[in-house]
Amino acid sequence: MAHYTYSLLMLLTLLPFLLKYRDANLPLRRNLRQAFLATGIVALPFLVWDVLVTAAGHWRFSPEYTLGVDIINLPVEEVSFFIVVPLAAILVWDTTGYFLKR
Repeated sequence: MAHYTYSLLMLLTLLPFLLKYRDANLPLRRNLRQAFLATGIVALPFLVWDVLVTAAGHWRFSPEYTLGVDIINLPVEEVSFFIVVPLAAILVWDTTGYFLKR
């Protein structure tokens, strides 16, 4: 069960996004393409940095808490982190802005 820890955290972080992004009142639905573009622009340098410092041995990812599937020598959960967390942050920003305007 511990192998699913990081994946479960990413799923729980993504879940509000999946449930709310279809809300027509939120700007995110109208700007989903821009949200993914912004996420990609931000994720790229962090992924490069993550690959370099992991390869240099500054830190590692415990196979006990990951699925064991790697992308560019990083656990798939770590790569998804750089997509999931920014999208969740954009959702929080949009939702907060929507309710403050109401």
